[in-house]
Amino acid sequence: MFIFDVGTDALFEERSRQFTAWGIPPALVERARSRIRVMWGTGPGTWVDEWGLLAREAEADGDLLRAAQLWGATRFPSLATPERVAAQHEQLRCYLRASPTFPAGFRRRTVPLRTPEGEHGLPVHEFTRRGRRRPGVLVMSGGVDTWKIEIHRMAMTTARATGLKVIAVDMAGTGENPLPLTPHSDRQLHALIAQVREEHPGEPVLYFGLSFGGHWAVKLALQGAVDAAVDIGGPTGAADVRTDPLALPYGMAGIVGNAMGLDALPSAQEASDLLDGFSLRRQGLLAADGGAPLLAANGDHDQYVPLGDTTALAARKHSTVWIVRDATHCATERFRPLLLGSWGWLRARTGGSRLAGSALRLPSRRFVTVHG
Repeated sequence: MFIFDVGTDALFEERSRQFTAWGIPPALVERARSRIRVMWGTGPGTWVDEWGLLAREAEADGDLLRAAQLWGATRFPSLATPERVAAQHEQLRCYLRASPTFPAGFRRRTVPLRTPEGEHGLPVHEFTRRGRRRPGVLVMSGGVDTWKIEIHRMAMTTARATGLKVIAVDMAGTGENPLPLTPHSDRQLHALIAQVREEHPGEPVLYFGLSFGGHWAVKLALQGAVDAAVDIGGPTGAADVRTDPLALPYGMAGIVGNAMGLDALPSAQEASDLLDGFSLRRQGLLAADGGAPLLAANGDHDQYVPLGDTTALAARKHSTVWIVRDATHCATERFRPLLLGSWGWLRARTGGSRLAGSALRLPSRRFVTVHG
């Protein structure tokens, strides 16, 4: 693990909307922003100390879920320092103490998996609608810096709105996942999906991936490993555009490098080779037209992922592409209507009412250009 250059002002400028989406009130985000001057290290004005102070205040006030969300900001953007590892432990402690108050059924468990990398356990969080749920299991993950506790609100509301069981996981290289990020990290997800199918025979199994998690959603759909998948902002290599990974803004190269378990930023050539390894086009997966239905969506001004990584997927027979106008990575500016629309799309593929599915898509239609 290693630290890397990233300016705190720039990071707040780009990520404040993300922090509020986790559930942190805008006033607290601004309070942290006004105090933080240093990304790494400890002491007054540092990232971990100032966010940690807000987390402790929330816990003292009895708001354990907010404390967990604030500890998530404290450990952001990666576990590159011991104090961030400690913050993640605090986040999990507060989150589990808050869990009896969740308005959906919640269970934390560790799923035993066997992959080519060996046997290991993968901690997951399961959400179910109280009362009768609909058949179907949706595995959900965030990306390289937004992990399963950060997507808590999205996972819980998706379970309640769709009736599907939602299983939130950390993708490889993040959170509590014991494996580093590699181009073949889908093998772990294959093992998890096989376990889910064994536990829920006859039920559809789906995948929802946000940001880098969307990469795995696309790959699993192309492989036919799931019955349907939703990709929001995933890098795929479908555009076949060579980019400079080290030029990615807001410290993203360092975030991804930590997820891959590197000890330092690679050279330009090494970084390019590593990125090429994740290209689904170079893996030959985009040539075939089989697989499962896929919904791929993103903003038309993504600052990290080429637009063609999403639009090129429309050429595939089983894919639908939604491009959200005047929006950035993962369409954060229009994420709520986009999420509603994805629920409608999922309902239509799990035996739900087509009328209800169409109604859920209505709020997003004014912002979305449909391809495929």
